[in-house]
Amino acid sequence: MAKAGNFHFVCSTKIKVSEVLSLKGSPLWNSCAATFSRIDALCGEGASQVFAEPNVKRQDGGELLNVAWFGSYDDDAKEMGAIDRAKLSRVEEDLVQRLEALRPALRDPEIGDTVAAMLNVYGDNSIMAVGEHAILTNWGALPPEATISEAAYARHTESTIGRFLKADMAARLPGKRWANSGSIETRDHSQARHSNQSSPQPGSVKLPQTSGPVAVASRRVRWWVPAVLVAFFGAILLYTAWPGNLIYEKESSADHGVLSQLAAHNENLAQNITLLKSEIGKDACAIDPTLVGLPPREAASATRPAGQQGEAQ
Repeated sequence: MAKAGNFHFVCSTKIKVSEVLSLKGSPLWNSCAATFSRIDALCGEGASQVFAEPNVKRQDGGELLNVAWFGSYDDDAKEMGAIDRAKLSRVEEDLVQRLEALRPALRDPEIGDTVAAMLNVYGDNSIMAVGEHAILTNWGALPPEATISEAAYARHTESTIGRFLKADMAARLPGKRWANSGSIETRDHSQARHSNQSSPQPGSVKLPQTSGPVAVASRRVRWWVPAVLVAFFGAILLYTAWPGNLIYEKESSADHGVLSQLAAHNENLAQNITLLKSEIGKDACAIDPTLVGLPPREAASATRPAGQQGEAQ
């Protein structure tokens, strides 16, 4: 039966008795309850929940086992290939972190070999997603083709659990010296170089660092800014100084004639305005009639009939 907490059904599988890995003559599944307790004590409460708990029944007394797997998460279990890409990324990251949390158990002299053997899974579909969490089923079991040679074991591990293990962690095959490390680098190269430079080697003298190389690099980075500005303004000056680029049209003689006519009209208009201003203050009979388009008074008197002249007088 599943232990307290591992009572949520994940999936069921069929595995042959010969495919279950054994350590010191005992199948790994037989002592999983004690192993889970030791893992939680070393790695933190709930660290063992990355492994589903098997409930094993032999089918008709033969070599085939019916295994029901139970976990601690109350959610629908799906294979990794059946979830969307965004959720898959989160579940895979969860698996990487939870496997990395098993480091103290892998180093433990009591259960270290057992946990390393438990990292073997039967196939890629043995890694399940339960909600946002990853859980391992069919752990501690391998198909026959994965154990025929060390190369076959390495290929199987790399295609299943190896891509979620850090490079300094390894799954091991009980009874053999075969071990296959993970493919995730623990540190990038820049961090490694930094640690190598910062940690002094035995017998070496650490010289004081100067700011010369840094200043030279800084100058090499920033010198192009003023160079670009100088080139830009130099191009403008060269364009303006080059003969033929800035050509202005000559004034034509016709423009002078038009300007002279406009000046004459403006002068006449100014004279008329001045004359009108001087006549405004006069009596109506004293105003020059030619200003309003009438003939002069002398011409009007000459053309008027005699009778009309007498009446006018």
